[in-house]
Amino acid sequence: MGNDGIRTYLVVLGTRPNFVKAAPFLQRAKEHANLRFDLLHTGQHFDDNMSRVFFDEMSIPRPDIHLDIKGQFHTEKIGKTFSALKEVMQSSVYDGIVLFGDVNSTLAGAVAAASTGNRIIHVEAGLRSHDRRMPEEINRVIVDHMSDLLFATEPSAINNLATEGVSSEKVVHVGNIMIESIERYRPQILKSDVLEQLSLIERKYLIATVHRSENTDNPHILERILHILDLLAERQQIVLPLHPGTKRKIHDYNLQSKLNRLHVVEPLGYLEFLKLVISCRGVVTDSGGIQEETTHEGIPCVTLRDNTERPITLDLGSNKLFPVEDLGIDSINDIEEHIYSSTFSKAPIPLWDDGVSARILAHL
Repeated sequence: MGNDGIRTYLVVLGTRPNFVKAAPFLQRAKEHANLRFDLLHTGQHFDDNMSRVFFDEMSIPRPDIHLDIKGQFHTEKIGKTFSALKEVMQSSVYDGIVLFGDVNSTLAGAVAAASTGNRIIHVEAGLRSHDRRMPEEINRVIVDHMSDLLFATEPSAINNLATEGVSSEKVVHVGNIMIESIERYRPQILKSDVLEQLSLIERKYLIATVHRSENTDNPHILERILHILDLLAERQQIVLPLHPGTKRKIHDYNLQSKLNRLHVVEPLGYLEFLKLVISCRGVVTDSGGIQEETTHEGIPCVTLRDNTERPITLDLGSNKLFPVEDLGIDSINDIEEHIYSSTFSKAPIPLWDDGVSARILAHL
């Protein structure tokens, strides 16, 4: 804490999910005159559709510090990000480093904070898929065990941390900040005219998203996913906002023909994408965050993975796992049955509301 009684924190952001989670937090932080936040963007997501549009439409303050990390390989970029973050943390005095989620920028921020003696504060702590093949799972575990203060979204996350020996004194159940974003920005979401722009009719289309490395790095797996989407598109219009990384892989593997029946669009801003989600009939995805958003909104979700770090979505029945290695023609009927015949009831989840940031800031 400085001589003026103000606590200063460094907020490290790098990707689209980070921006969505940080937006309500940074908005609410303006209410606390005794807290100051320096905002750093690592540049992990750097193009306009994956980065700048979120700052614009969610009124996120412009970063105080912007790293321009270049590198061909993930490990190279993580190393360079770590080095740059370490320099920043050594040049200023912070009361803590605030990290969101499980992306590479989160990991680099935690390692840099530890090496410079800074306290680590992890928002969305304790989530586990129990699948160490996932880079995100490795990131989550390392960051949680390095953190000094861990803000958890749900009881299963708290149980995971307790099982792993993390002191309960460090853990606070504050709820799901992704859901706070939906509630805070719902009026703007509902005003979006994206359905008209894309000539879509409410509840008459599905959304598909594919971006996780375990689904895109292997050409046979990605081809299988696109084949299933192609079969589904015979009976139902499917909108596919195409992640830049997935787009490159499709080109590299020469799978462009698998997109012919899909309604492919560029990555969308947060408001546009959420309007699509809350207006669709169902979602087919490999995303973690979308599993939460669809559960909150009562939309059936098909997850193309054999595990999830959000088990509460399975417990409530809104989400169902479909392991990619098991996907085949027979899967179409099961997927459609879940989307069109699901009987789960939309129920409020404790602390999945618009008060998550307030609870976090109260602890800070």
